[in-house]
Amino acid sequence: TRAMAMRRVLLGFVVLLSLAVAPEGKRGGTKRGPTPGPPNTVNTLAAEQQCKLTDGQTGAIYDLSPLHRINYVDKKFFVIHGASGGPFDHVDTVYDYHFTLCGARPPTPLNCMGSPDIFRAPAYQIARKKQDNPDVEEPGTLRNCAAIGSGERGDWTYRLIDKDDPSAGVQIDYTGGQECHKRTVVKTKTETGRDKRVVKWIPTPRTTTIRMTCNPGGPEPSREKKDRDGNVGRLVGETQTVHASEDDMCHYTLTWESPYGCPINKKIRSVSDRRASDPVFTSDSSGFHVRTRGKQGFLSKLLKLLTFVFFCVLGLVGVQMFRHRKWMKIILPQMTDKSRLQQKLARKKFVKLITTLDTKTAKRMAPNGGTRALV
Repeated sequence: TRAMAMRRVLLGFVVLLSLAVAPEGKRGGTKRGPTPGPPNTVNTLAAEQQCKLTDGQTGAIYDLSPLHRINYVDKKFFVIHGASGGPFDHVDTVYDYHFTLCGARPPTPLNCMGSPDIFRAPAYQIARKKQDNPDVEEPGTLRNCAAIGSGERGDWTYRLIDKDDPSAGVQIDYTGGQECHKRTVVKTKTETGRDKRVVKWIPTPRTTTIRMTCNPGGPEPSREKKDRDGNVGRLVGETQTVHASEDDMCHYTLTWESPYGCPINKKIRSVSDRRASDPVFTSDSSGFHVRTRGKQGFLSKLLKLLTFVFFCVLGLVGVQMFRHRKWMKIILPQMTDKSRLQQKLARKKFVKLITTLDTKTAKRMAPNGGTRALV
């Protein structure tokens, strides 16, 4: 019984140590990303056309004019192709996102022409059937298009992605898109006065967040791939520089890495350091999860492993010393004895006791009451 109890204590100790040395980004599995800064607005048409954004709290300046020129002058979109796997996405559907910066509104995409209640907007979601070969479009492919933001000056704002770190990048928030029905749980009262929850589908304007994350080594707009319509496009899954998801019902988050997401007047952290706190989207049978990446290099993993092993051994030694506490009263003083022979015998006995896990053997090794020396 005592041996079983000791095994349980050791097992509990190992579990606690594994939680203590686990990577911070993996503990719990639901740690959110950085907190955005307060919103800023553009008050003049000239500032809107220039697309040079200044954060009012930190003074960080983001010069998005080279990107905005593609939207405002060339009348082209940035496009994220083939997004899927979000918590509200259909299994057999993939999504393409067309978006611009600073409220620019190029001509409506051809795939959106004819959609009911469509209007000229800075961002669109185009849903299409998932295909085995994405490069070859099947004839008669149906597409569903929705405007997911308005380009009116009062309907968009910008802010820091991380209020404590301007080098993380800048995000643009669009509101006032086409309405979608959002599932909302409303608390009501029954006739008897009891609380009752009712699910209602409330018409809600779509909203979009465009996160321009900082990557000083990212491609220039002139070197980006163009689709058949001349838009600058990236395919989800080809690189880690793009991500798109409907992370909340009727709200869309689009992430695009670019050197223009870096402030021109602030110190820039390395990409690897910033990615350690980036949100990672995963899904399993229990649902959709968001956690931070956690920076885990080889040396960091090795250090954590060695720390784990050290504390496990330390815990085992402590438990064994407690089990053989009668012997410890004899051995520990003799390990500092003046006689080297006595020290050697004491150390040998100590190692033997620490490595003895069997209870019966330990009882046979128990010292007599009058024993005071090993020789």
